[in-house]
Amino acid sequence: MNRSKQLDLLLYLWFIIFFISMVCCFRAVSSISMGLIVVTGLLKNKMDTGSWLNTRVKNWFPAACCLFYLIQAVALLYTGNFTESAKNLQIKSAMLFVPFALCCSDYLNGRVYQKLMKYYIWILAAVLFYCLLLASYKYCFMNAQNTVFFYHQLVIPFRQHAVQVSIYLFIGLIYLLEKAKNGLGFHATAIHMLLIFYFICCLLLLSSKLVISFSACCLVYYFYLLLRAKFNYRLILFTSLFAGLAMIILVMSTQNRISKRFNEILSGNLSLVQQRNFTPAIYFNGLQFRLLQWRFVKEILTEDNAWLTGVSGDAQKLLDNKYISTHMYTGGVNTPDRGYLGYNTHDQFLQSLLESGIPGLLAFILICFAMMHLAIRRQRRELTITVMLLIAYCFNEAVFETQYGIMLFTFFPLFLYYCVENKPIPVTPLN
Repeated sequence: MNRSKQLDLLLYLWFIIFFISMVCCFRAVSSISMGLIVVTGLLKNKMDTGSWLNTRVKNWFPAACCLFYLIQAVALLYTGNFTESAKNLQIKSAMLFVPFALCCSDYLNGRVYQKLMKYYIWILAAVLFYCLLLASYKYCFMNAQNTVFFYHQLVIPFRQHAVQVSIYLFIGLIYLLEKAKNGLGFHATAIHMLLIFYFICCLLLLSSKLVISFSACCLVYYFYLLLRAKFNYRLILFTSLFAGLAMIILVMSTQNRISKRFNEILSGNLSLVQQRNFTPAIYFNGLQFRLLQWRFVKEILTEDNAWLTGVSGDAQKLLDNKYISTHMYTGGVNTPDRGYLGYNTHDQFLQSLLESGIPGLLAFILICFAMMHLAIRRQRRELTITVMLLIAYCFNEAVFETQYGIMLFTFFPLFLYYCVENKPIPVTPLN
């Protein structure tokens, strides 16, 4: 075996380790594995081409990420809170390393994608199965409430974020649907269909309104695509998709913890956010809270005359001051509960504007356009749907405020761009 093949095997191993660490939220392992991917990729490219840098680095998406990071770095020159700004800059360094890791060699391709996604699917399935087993143990033997099966409580064994795990699952579900739609199998037909149904069930339990909505739309879309497809096992896939859709409709049309999260948005009074003052007893649903952030960000930037520069490291402190000055809930006395204190804008567009002003917002919009450019160039459903979901997620969460938010947002667009090719890669047919 030549050295290039040995490096291929190492990259294969590093990517599998990265998937495990990403799903299980092993932060140190994620950083180390990503570093190993960079080093091994550079060595492979040097050995294969004679150059350290691969032509893939000439990509608008990594360039836009670098521009956004540079704007964050410039803020260190004028920030009033250097320590917090430096901490944020350290977290955002993943914006540089993750895209570079995927572009530093030509290792990723369609065949590698098929191999890696098999491990990705089983890692997701195993991690969620472990969480369900642990939740069942707590419910049956520790008299826990049934909330242990839902939302953040379900993935608390790995200190994961339920919405991010939902997106991981959604990407896996789209992969399974795409393979089935093309008459290609992940494993035996029964296992393939059971995995589709299992992923849909887990998505419902994780209770992300955004991802459930996207999943329902995608199931309808793939149901339509199947009407025009012709392969021997179409009826089985029809049955699996119909069962998944029926389950989602049943859950949404009955009273339960999942539908309650959707109904909560519809029942909220949006005029509430216009009040100048509140009381600690007032509860804000997700939509009300995000609309309130639009108001707070506008007020902060106007009061500090910071529309062009942003407030950098002072962003969270100024938001907390707003929560306090408007008498929102800030926790109980002598308890660890801090209420809304520490909550960011939960919107990456707003967060970019608040931290870096109009230049930061424009840089982030450029990143989104670069992602859409990847999808337009490749013209593959897996990538297009994933990009649409990630951009929509940015209206729901400040993704660049955590390491795993950045990894999620920067890893999958490039991973799918370099892996999904214009022609389907032959794999084992359904049997």
